Amino acid sequence: MSTRLNDLSSLLQCPACGASSWAVVGTEMAGSITCTACGAAFVSARGVLDLGDANEDPQVAAERAAVRSTERRADLGGIDDEAGDLANAQGELRDALLALPHGNSSRYFQQPGYFANVRASAAGFDFLVDHLDLRPGLRLLDLGADMTWSTSQFARRGLDCTAVDINHHLAVGQLFADHHGARYHMVRADMRRVPFQPETFDIVVAISALHHNPELTEIAAAIARVLRPGGRLAFLEPYCENEDAKRAFGLEQIAAGISEQTYLLQEWHDAFAAVGLEVETHRICDSFCAVYRKRADGAAAGGLDVLFRGTYAGRMALAGSAGPVVTTGAGWTVPVTIENSSHVVWCSASHFMIRASYHLYRRIDGREELVAFDNVRTPLPHALAPGQQATIALEITAIDEPGEYVADVDMLHEFVSWFADHGFSGFRLPFTVVRRPRWWWPFS
Repeated sequence: MSTRLNDLSSLLQCPACGASSWAVVGTEMAGSITCTACGAAFVSARGVLDLGDANEDPQVAAERAAVRSTERRADLGGIDDEAGDLANAQGELRDALLALPHGNSSRYFQQPGYFANVRASAAGFDFLVDHLDLRPGLRLLDLGADMTWSTSQFARRGLDCTAVDINHHLAVGQLFADHHGARYHMVRADMRRVPFQPETFDIVVAISALHHNPELTEIAAAIARVLRPGGRLAFLEPYCENEDAKRAFGLEQIAAGISEQTYLLQEWHDAFAAVGLEVETHRICDSFCAVYRKRADGAAAGGLDVLFRGTYAGRMALAGSAGPVVTTGAGWTVPVTIENSSHVVWCSASHFMIRASYHLYRRIDGREELVAFDNVRTPLPHALAPGQQATIALEITAIDEPGEYVADVDMLHEFVSWFADHGFSGFRLPFTVVRRPRWWWPFS
């Protein structure tokens, strides 16, 4: 008789010898699997198949102990609650867990810690869901799934899901499965050496999990190995803009024994590109949120220029009267509509901010002279998704000299490029600056 434990074992390779033949006894709730090649046996209890102790890295064991010892410390991303086994959570705590990632009105989401951290990732998670072409029956692996709220979200959409984590929180998945009626596999294992057969999954997901790995190239290779050609990696991870920020990342967690590191945007991209994953879309805001596809030929997928290719498609135009005459010493604003025609999200809340600005020229004797290439930036009112528009009040800095001027209006990707260099359609705004009348009074 086929059981869910049989189904799960059919995906696995033995962590001890690499074989793929298993003798299965019982169920995921109470059972075991034994490798018929080497005799290694692994227990499944409370829905979790435990593969974590076979040749376990001592560093992983130490980190798991650190996670357990700090899980009640909200300042380190834990939960401020004295409840014991979270899989048996009741009342307000249970409701808060079931409300992840978007949250509810409970105190858990109003204070620092695990719940607030997850809710902060909800917009990025929704972006991934919207760009994965999710269809019932697709096989999905959730790496670093922790309490498996993300796995549950995908399972409820009809996907065949497996959650992997090295810690002791996986059993919370039973709470989600019982409440929503959507079951999924749960495996305790080191995500760097995921014990699955090659090309097993259509989708691999990682939500704020990969940065706990000290070897980015190792985890990238592991992901590429288990993805089928054409399969997708979807992740949400922190990133740093420079080496100083990297050194300052997660110092409190590191002091507590937790593996914390992050990477430059280029390091994230290069690691995935090197194993044949090419970017399809991304949202580089407070976190790096992206979907990559595994190339059928396995070839390297290009550098950072490839990551930003196509980012700059769009246009901007006047949205109303521009006020062509202004007085000296007075700043002003121009209503501008911006349209994102690219395949990525534009964010101002980012280390690589996307904002509106302009180059200022003065017209003298029929020619234009550059006055200031860099000028005040105007942020977007919110993250602008592909196909969306937004209207902003573009700021123009006060000018002290009367004359005829032109603002060459454009968008800027900070530290990367002006949009017009890549064919973006901005506009030119001529205006006249006249001397302020002597009787002018700023408070009239």
